[in-house]
Amino acid sequence: MNGIRPITVFGATGKIGTGLIALLSEAKLPVTAITRDLKKAIPLPFVQWKRADMSEPEALQPVLSKGGAVFLLSGTGPDCSTEQINVIRVAKEAGVSYIVKLSSGEADLNSPYFIPRTHGIVEEFLKKSKIPYTILRSNGMMQNWLGEIANSVKKQRIFYESTGDGKRAYVDRRDIIEAAYICLTKPEKHQNKTYFITGGKAVNYSELAQCISNVIQEKVSYVPISIEESRKEMECKVMPYALIETFCAYDAAQARGEKALVTDDLHRILNRQPRTIEQFVLDHQVFFKK
Repeated sequence: MNGIRPITVFGATGKIGTGLIALLSEAKLPVTAITRDLKKAIPLPFVQWKRADMSEPEALQPVLSKGGAVFLLSGTGPDCSTEQINVIRVAKEAGVSYIVKLSSGEADLNSPYFIPRTHGIVEEFLKKSKIPYTILRSNGMMQNWLGEIANSVKKQRIFYESTGDGKRAYVDRRDIIEAAYICLTKPEKHQNKTYFITGGKAVNYSELAQCISNVIQEKVSYVPISIEESRKEMECKVMPYALIETFCAYDAAQARGEKALVTDDLHRILNRQPRTIEQFVLDHQVFFKK
């Protein structure tokens, strides 16, 4: 491997972080996995778990290594931009030589909405830090379908979304994990680049319904609902206002046909085509079957 060692992974107990450290472990690369709660640590060969809180800069210095690489990911809490900036600032002081940041496909420093603005702020700070970087701006993930959509399909063979007939090039989380792994282990090919990670084809929810129908051999229907209906559902779940506004804006833009962009960035990183929705549904069909 030509990767920079050691590699420190933030967000290591999340679904992407867990998948990433597993790949790094399989490759026998030394990894420092960061968590706020060591009870969540998953023992793996070549992986050393350390406790650190991204909101506490003084706790970050001991977990960052001169000449090392960092994978930067956190939750979407109200202070997530400050937390990620803390990591970048301390990484600069520690002599970290490369950062791979997982970002939002919507990232925009000037966005009125929380998630894209937050990622835009962090991206800008990372670039100004002069630490070599790779930014992976991820489009919507197929794995998001395994929650409410899958439960609704399993129970009543119908699901509801507020994107109308709008399309998006959804991406499989497994491909994002693999892309992050490749960037971390072959940094010379990806430094100082920003990639927009999409699937290979933009699809709408009617097409997803047909795909699920084909796989489980039962009719599944997609029923469009309004943005306001979607907003009320999220309010009933007591989701934070900033997230509700962000998700409503995403759906409205997709319904207007503004989110159908497909790039070849993922293909170029992986040197293969991204996973398709057909592959995804086939691999996860148990989630949709009664």
